[in-house]
Amino acid sequence: MIILKLLRSLSIFVCLVYLVSCKTAKLASGDKKIETNKPTSSALSEAAELQFGRAFIDGCTARQKNDVDAAIKFFTECKQIDPKSAPVAYALAKIYLEKNSPLLAIEQAKFCAASDLKNEYYQKILIDAYNANKQFQQAIKVAELLVKNFPNVIEFKEDLAIQYAGVNEFNKAFNLYNEIEKIYGFNEQITNNKVKLLRNQNKFSEAEAELIKLTETDKLNTDYLAILAEFYEEAEKRDKAKLIYDRILEINPSHPTVNLALSDYYNLQQSPQKGFEFLKKAFQNPDLDPSVKANIAFNYYIRSEKSGNPETIKQGKELANIFITVHPKNSDANGVFADYLMLDNKPKEAAKFYYQAAASEKSNYKVWEQLMYVYNDISNFDSLKSVSLKAIELFPNQPNPYFFNGISNIKLKKYDQAITALKDGLEFVIDNKVQMLSFYYNLAEAYNYSNDYTNSDKAFEDALKIDSDNTLVLNNYAYYLSVRKSKLDIAEKMAKRSNELQPNNRNYMDTYGWILFQQKKYVEAEVWIANALKIPPPNANILEHYGDVMFKLNKTSDALKYWQEAKKLSGGNDKLNLKISSKEIID
Repeated sequence: MIILKLLRSLSIFVCLVYLVSCKTAKLASGDKKIETNKPTSSALSEAAELQFGRAFIDGCTARQKNDVDAAIKFFTECKQIDPKSAPVAYALAKIYLEKNSPLLAIEQAKFCAASDLKNEYYQKILIDAYNANKQFQQAIKVAELLVKNFPNVIEFKEDLAIQYAGVNEFNKAFNLYNEIEKIYGFNEQITNNKVKLLRNQNKFSEAEAELIKLTETDKLNTDYLAILAEFYEEAEKRDKAKLIYDRILEINPSHPTVNLALSDYYNLQQSPQKGFEFLKKAFQNPDLDPSVKANIAFNYYIRSEKSGNPETIKQGKELANIFITVHPKNSDANGVFADYLMLDNKPKEAAKFYYQAAASEKSNYKVWEQLMYVYNDISNFDSLKSVSLKAIELFPNQPNPYFFNGISNIKLKKYDQAITALKDGLEFVIDNKVQMLSFYYNLAEAYNYSNDYTNSDKAFEDALKIDSDNTLVLNNYAYYLSVRKSKLDIAEKMAKRSNELQPNNRNYMDTYGWILFQQKKYVEAEVWIANALKIPPPNANILEHYGDVMFKLNKTSDALKYWQEAKKLSGGNDKLNLKISSKEIID
């Protein structure tokens, strides 16, 4: 029997250690550790002792595995074996609170709390249960008893003060904080709590006095002064706040948050230039959180982009330059600096800083996306391919990395790779018709270049299902059909529609003329291509087409002239060179 009792005591101890491991009390210096009394229990038979011990350990094991239902089952079994076990009641109360069953929690918490008035954990679980049931006065009574039993434990007094404040018993809460202050001296947190209580009662002067007392405990403590200044700001006593800010800067001229506050102050005083000088000082301090600098710098960029105001742009650039100088490896600093380079139309330089931003913050998708846009704009397709592949690895569910990988592979004439990327990316396009159309259009282009005309036509048609009046899709689809001399009637209709939607586009005019040429309508073709030629600058492809029309109209000398002009512009190709040398079109 002795061995069984030891087993039972050990099982209870092990589970209690687990249950309270995250709830260590904050004891005052010199206080003795609070002992947990042994639970009162019924006299059990040897078999019952063994059954209880096993069930208790099983309950603890289930708790550790977060199998709450199993834990309740085992602890309830323990309760049936020994209804007077306080640790079992404590374990069940804790579980019921976590399951948001506060009434069941109260029943168990009352039992364990009554079994040992000096057990802090039992009392605190009852307080938690009462609070969960919004029985705040009952919770206060237990908290008062806890303070009475452990008068030197500051945590219990702080908790009771919070309970008082919760039921608007502000004076009782305030007196408790005063007691704590008398024992342990001035404390920033205690002062803040007292100030909150006073402000809830609209006692501005008393709250102010408490903060002034705190600052006088250490006149060189800028944190205390900053709390007082913030108090004045919230109370809209900005002149008083300004005086405190000046005191802080006398102690620490580079204080970042104070310089920010003074920047706001002078802006409100209609002195924006002076405000900007304090803002620069804040930016120059490496201790100011880079995320704060990023928000301010980005807001300047948005304003610069929208307004085009030279002064705003100048100030934004200055802040961006300070930001990257102080934090050269920071992703936001590099990103904002790159944004301003883009505003200056310097995309190649911007790409370097976007790359640094992406490299230093791999989880920032927006930076990676911006980098891909820039590489595409400057036609750096090797880098675009490399970066888009990395972006696919980092952000596999984002469609744009696949899109840019497809674009880069088309430009690099890796058509099979482009097709794979674009098809993969399409799976992640959701409720975005513009984006989906772009995927289908470029997929059609890739299929066309790889001579898979069936899939190319299908992709073009899928794009037109989304937007039947997209001029680029209409024109290119029509042109590719004309080159293949396929579905020329359909091609003519599409080319005609693109010219109706966007007149005076020389490429669209040339496409329509070329389709007429393929239909052997040479006189009509000459009109359209001639008009396309009138729109500068000269284009080799249009010149060659016009030469072909001249040839079919039996104007061989004119044809030769335009073919030669086309060769000067483009350097020529085998087909064009053969026309020039043979002075005829050889199909």
